[in-house]
Amino acid sequence: MTGLETSSQQQKCTICGKTTNYPIELNEGLYCSSTCLSKYREEVGERQFEKDSIATFDKKRDTGWIPERALMYIGMCQRCSKTMKEMCKANQYISGMNREKLRQTETVPWCCHARFNLSSSLSDGTVSLEAVRKIQSIAEEMVKNPKKCEEVVGPETLRKKMAKPGGLKGVTTTILDIAAAEMAKNPDYKPTVDKTPKVDGEIMIHYAACLECDPVFGAECEEQAVEKELNKCLDEVSKMTSARWCEHTMHALSALLLNKNITREKLQKIVNSAEQIIKEKNDHGVNTRHLFIALGRAVEC
Repeated sequence: MTGLETSSQQQKCTICGKTTNYPIELNEGLYCSSTCLSKYREEVGERQFEKDSIATFDKKRDTGWIPERALMYIGMCQRCSKTMKEMCKANQYISGMNREKLRQTETVPWCCHARFNLSSSLSDGTVSLEAVRKIQSIAEEMVKNPKKCEEVVGPETLRKKMAKPGGLKGVTTTILDIAAAEMAKNPDYKPTVDKTPKVDGEIMIHYAACLECDPVFGAECEEQAVEKELNKCLDEVSKMTSARWCEHTMHALSALLLNKNITREKLQKIVNSAEQIIKEKNDHGVNTRHLFIALGRAVEC
């Protein structure tokens, strides 16, 4: 995710000294790429990186709108165990490595996190591109066609938000979650041979994606996401899990309940599948990668 354009003056990267018109800002530093920002992250450690992230949001708040929920999500990372953090970080590249492949078939704007989550479905080689594009297609139909939202969105308050004059800006994480729930026709867990590629590369910097989001799109994302709390979805799913779950992933799981057609039985099967997938991979707990692999495997092809 690149930063905001500063065409009037080139900026120098804090790490490598390279000049760029599109710096990623972190507190007092500017970085030319997620690679350089990751190097800084390695140098100072996770705790300092999180403090810098919050400081950046505080600075931005003085100049205009910021995604307040992103601060809440950073707080979730701060509370996370060291083992879970290490697992999440180790999986970041493979989870996001198919983002550009998915971008090729996008027909409306996508939230960077929504694209990342959908990409993670493909990360262990057990979910087909066909299955993932079925989720992509219905998510985009929800943006383009208010009648589709009427068919799949449960809470009336959320349906009203999605039927607003002028239409929706694009696919948010909430829209993706509802679409994935709709396509989860075969949620039963089936043992599968892991085919995770042994590759590494540049990762997506999540906090930057929110900071650099279009404010109208970002506000739309936040007004949809709050429906999880308004409809007590988190309270419901917290009773359904038995393994350790990342807090972000619990939020994504809870958003499946915003789909009017999902049953508690189907949701429990999705939970069970995600918890079996961590056993396949000998992972410490469930993060968004495991949940979206489970959702991808549940698509009927």
